[in-house]
Amino acid sequence: MKKVFGKILPWIILVLVIGGLGAWYFLSQRVTQDEISQYDGIVKEAEAFFEVKEYSQAIRKYQDASEIIPSRLRGYEGIVDILLLKSRVNDATEIIGKSARALSSNDRSILFGKVGNYYYSRGDYSKAKDIYQDSLGLGVNNMSSEFMLAKTLLKLGKIQEARAELNKGGYPEELVSEVTLLLAYIDSVTDTGKAKSLLSSVTPSEEWKPYFDEFSQVLNTLDDNVKYNATKLSRIYLNNGFPYLAISLLEPLEKDIAEYLDALYFLGKAYYQVGEWDKSVATLEKALTLGGLESDIFWLKGRVYLHLTDLDGSIRSYQRALDYAGVSVSQDLVNEYVDVLLDNEQTLKAQDVVRKLLLVKGDPYLLLLGLEIEYLMKDNQKIDYYVSQLAKKDMSEVEKMEYLYWKATVLLDREESNGVDTILEELLAFSKYNPKYYLLKGRLDILNGKNDDGLKALEVALEYDLDSSITQEASALLSNTK
Repeated sequence: MKKVFGKILPWIILVLVIGGLGAWYFLSQRVTQDEISQYDGIVKEAEAFFEVKEYSQAIRKYQDASEIIPSRLRGYEGIVDILLLKSRVNDATEIIGKSARALSSNDRSILFGKVGNYYYSRGDYSKAKDIYQDSLGLGVNNMSSEFMLAKTLLKLGKIQEARAELNKGGYPEELVSEVTLLLAYIDSVTDTGKAKSLLSSVTPSEEWKPYFDEFSQVLNTLDDNVKYNATKLSRIYLNNGFPYLAISLLEPLEKDIAEYLDALYFLGKAYYQVGEWDKSVATLEKALTLGGLESDIFWLKGRVYLHLTDLDGSIRSYQRALDYAGVSVSQDLVNEYVDVLLDNEQTLKAQDVVRKLLLVKGDPYLLLLGLEIEYLMKDNQKIDYYVSQLAKKDMSEVEKMEYLYWKATVLLDREESNGVDTILEELLAFSKYNPKYYLLKGRLDILNGKNDDGLKALEVALEYDLDSSITQEASALLSNTK
């Protein structure tokens, strides 16, 4: 008996040790009610800071909360949201890696999905696909990431893989309408009848009803004219951001659509959207021989030539687009063309473009472009002219804000503080979260010898500057003033 007991004693001890370790681990993972209350209170403070765009304070609070209960999602979620707002995607990804031990697989999957959404929103679909696959590779059921992976595959031209993802089913109610619409888009490439049936099988949500109605209307107008059908469907695909569907429909018909302007334009546009620059140019050249849509075609060629690093070809195309548009030229085209010129140090050309347009139309946006160009050229007389002309115009809210920014900037550059306070009050009335206001306030305070107030204003400017429009200038002022 003693022999038997002696043999089993080590096993008894091992079981007791394992049991003790398990109990210790369980107790160490327990969260007290006091910790929960503390966590919820700090998260509430963080959300209040986030609401008023005080992101630095918010992120510190979220970090404090995560230290109290590292296994809860909300703190990490807030940190990741702010980092992505600030385009600090690498930092966001690192945070997810560091939280790996504390968070559940489901929670980590949610955070990876947010990073995937960041890349998707910026058109980096290859990176988005990798991140969504990381999100789903944790052995969890994350239908949001499943759906976004399907959309990303469709963006990348992996149409059948996208179909397979969408056909998995199990999507929550809020995604069913969009899933159905995407499957109908895919089906319509080869079987419009199936697409119609699919659309009619679902009652769309209010958000997606206009898309269902538009697509149903197009499907119901199709007839036996293959070129006509392909063109109408391609317009839908392109307008909704799925150029590979347009290519899969139009490319096999390339010979048949050789005399069909709209179809060639859509195919050239689809090639542009997927980065097939040479094919895009060649197709657009064919479209130009048919006459019509010249402004749109040359505008698109201007973009394509930029990607081909042919600046001269790009400028010629933009100019032709402008010439064909005449007095009805769109603001988007003018802004884009002038941006291309200024980005490539073609200031004199930009000046000439705006000057000629102002001879036939005096829109505020043209005067603002003229002001920006003369500011770059340091021509004070023309700067004052544009400022005075803008003062006489009825402007949109965005234009008025830009005008006030330039008006204050010009005075501060000349170290003239009189009247700037009034301008800044007007600017602040439009939005209290405008980083340009705080940049200007910082400059004014520093000019008036209030360095501490100026530094605080510049720090706020950096806090609110999500698109880095004033980050460089504000950072330089901070560095030089401290």
